[in-house]
Amino acid sequence: MTFNQSKFFILFIGYLLVYFSIASADTTVQEDTVKATLVSTLPVFDGIGDDTCWQGIKWQTIDQVWIPYSGTVPEKDFTGRFKITWSGKENVLLILAEITDDVFVDGYAYNSNPSIGGGYPNYDILEIFIDENKSGGLHVFDGTGSTANQWGSNAENAFSYHIVVNGPKEGSAITKCIVCDIAGSSWSKYTIPNFAKHFPSFAMRKTGTRYTWEFSLAVYHDAYIDSNPEVSRVNLAAGKLMGFSMAYCDNDNPDENPKERDNFFGSVWVPEKAYNDHWMNADGFGKVMLMPGTSSVKQTTHLPHADFRIFPNPATSETQISLKNQFIGEIKIAVYDILGREVYKTSVLKSDSGLQMRLPLHNRPGGIYFCVARMQNLVLSQKIVLY
Repeated sequence: MTFNQSKFFILFIGYLLVYFSIASADTTVQEDTVKATLVSTLPVFDGIGDDTCWQGIKWQTIDQVWIPYSGTVPEKDFTGRFKITWSGKENVLLILAEITDDVFVDGYAYNSNPSIGGGYPNYDILEIFIDENKSGGLHVFDGTGSTANQWGSNAENAFSYHIVVNGPKEGSAITKCIVCDIAGSSWSKYTIPNFAKHFPSFAMRKTGTRYTWEFSLAVYHDAYIDSNPEVSRVNLAAGKLMGFSMAYCDNDNPDENPKERDNFFGSVWVPEKAYNDHWMNADGFGKVMLMPGTSSVKQTTHLPHADFRIFPNPATSETQISLKNQFIGEIKIAVYDILGREVYKTSVLKSDSGLQMRLPLHNRPGGIYFCVARMQNLVLSQKIVLY
């Protein structure tokens, strides 16, 4: 090897060392499982994002081009990233997102009637996909028969939050949002609910072409009842693993009518055949795990997974509950109808050998019910179909 070749080789090795050193220190690489650390204080929800709770939290990217699949978009057109933490005191997830979008297209008019209020993905909106127990699967309708096979039998198996705002003026923030999803039993019987109440605190601020979204999110399990949400509110605890992805719908033409989405960006990789499946199928969601942290608030202990079954289901009269987990003590059992009204309740003692009891529903009309079991910091639920 000549002197010049040796010099080139040394310089090349040095370049590689510097390159990989920088790459390994990059804080914007999307993690396979995002670790959300417990924080003791909430941010001021003003869309600035300089609060103590955000310091030291790793940025995650929204950099996968879902539409057009694997396409490329100039950075001046779009870049996206987010941070996620959680509060045990307020029992919410905390999310900070920074979106650079050269043209922000707003003006969506909400209506729960799909024929009037549809089309929200064709505006510039932030999306949150969350599957509380990471069960995966379809989550469009509370369907039966062929509908269930195509679109799922439980619309609340996962939530697909489409966050719509009217963009604020330069340097200011907006604190109101509309959050669209799909609810109902079929394409001929469905509505667009506004789940804004799931976001207790919210702000979005404009600084040039950068839009900073800062909000809290309450988490609900798959027996969610919209008329009585607190029945299905999840108690967050360290060790909890959830399905979680973020996305952004991008429209670059404010003058077109009707609006049409130009790009769709996500925080996780998906195969081409599933490029636009998140809204209906939770199988491709990313993952987030709640981690412990320093807090003056006493946190509850996460209990191991429980085997909670109801059988037969569907049922014609009485059915039975079977519960096996490590908890020993009093369990409160309640049954709610589809409108969130409590139709049955009892308290029972569970031993270490498990619990099995009858659930008397013989005097109830046919329909969908939800059985909820509460013990210590754990809430379990199952849907019951009664003929």
